Amino acid sequence: MDKTSIKILIIEDDNITALFLREILKKWDYQVVATANNGESALKEFETHQPDLLLVDIHLLGELSGIDVVSIIKKKREIPVIYLAAHLDAAVIDKSLNSDPSVCLIKPFDEHQLKATIEKALSSYSKTNKTLSAIKEELSMALLQVEELTETNAHLITATFRERALKQELEATKTLIEAQSKKILDSINYSLRIQQSIIPSAEVFDNALGKYCLFYKPKDVVSGDFPWLIKKDNYVYFGAIDCTGHGVPGAMMSMIGNLLLNSIVNNGDECKTPSEILAELHKAVVQTLKQDAEGNKAADGMDASLCRIDFENNDLLFSGAHLPLLFLRDSELETFKGDKFPVGGMQYRNRNTYSDHVIKLQEGDKFYIFSDGIIDQVGGEENMKLMTSNLKEFILENKDVPMLDFREKISSKFDQFKGNHKQVDDVLLIGIEI
Repeated sequence: MDKTSIKILIIEDDNITALFLREILKKWDYQVVATANNGESALKEFETHQPDLLLVDIHLLGELSGIDVVSIIKKKREIPVIYLAAHLDAAVIDKSLNSDPSVCLIKPFDEHQLKATIEKALSSYSKTNKTLSAIKEELSMALLQVEELTETNAHLITATFRERALKQELEATKTLIEAQSKKILDSINYSLRIQQSIIPSAEVFDNALGKYCLFYKPKDVVSGDFPWLIKKDNYVYFGAIDCTGHGVPGAMMSMIGNLLLNSIVNNGDECKTPSEILAELHKAVVQTLKQDAEGNKAADGMDASLCRIDFENNDLLFSGAHLPLLFLRDSELETFKGDKFPVGGMQYRNRNTYSDHVIKLQEGDKFYIFSDGIIDQVGGEENMKLMTSNLKEFILENKDVPMLDFREKISSKFDQFKGNHKQVDDVLLIGIEI
């Protein structure tokens, strides 16, 4: 594909973002034919330049939103579209799907993500066009044959034409559905590869924590829960993060959460406590999703269980947003509760405060952090939730099992309890043995 021949129209009301997109696309040798900062000018630029790809901000200023502009354009010509958005809610997602975009990127996004998304959108669109052209050619040949046969036997050919036309219509519909399904599945699988790239590998966990258990079971292909780990100076920071939703919306939030957490810990020379990180994360989520804007009622955010370990001094700090920590020592299991405030959202405006729990570690101590997916799972003989009490009982029953073997135990327990029920949410549990 000759990139210099690809014409791209940027529809973005933020001048800085538009300039960034123009410069980076030029760097990749794409041809930016124009930029537009509102719906009316976007429609004029489209008619003038007839671009091959649209980069569209969903939330444009003015009477026409980005989705409205794309809907008008697609009535005239099919064209690949990449939506850009600072935040998404269920209503916007449903409305955007009606305009059949290639993908939606959440701001801020990095260059590699943008480049891969553009290449994927252009490639998928090219393949779809080739398939549709082949279908049209086959349909044209079939109609020609029908017309020739009609001249010899009008009544018989009329019936034959109806049968063949119906068959061809069904085959064409099947082909289009299969192509769309593959396109959606390819997009989700690509999202999975992106999400897996941000999740710490087994080697990273081994080097940082030693004896640990990671039980991670997404409800769908991609997950709204994610394990997080980073080292700074003598400290190891790690956590179990449960973002709003699951599947693709939850995965989008998980990408935002991971990037923000890394930025908070790496910003500055001081080593922050878990409660300080949660406080900064809350502010960053509110600002990133523009939840403090007038009229924005979105409560998207995340629950979190964050830890900081100093292995040299055997010190553990824990802070939670809704999520707890279970601490096992000498057959005694103690619960350290998280604060009753989530990260993100404005429902607790100016009241989201978090506290640190200080624990002096000893050899043989074990502790566990987890998202609520495991305790909210429905199953068992009574079709009830697993609940925290049963999780605690299971941990005590397996208190002597090495942490390296605990994952197989908890996985088997979860599957046995779930039985034939559907998994209700993403599941994440991290266990550490000192």
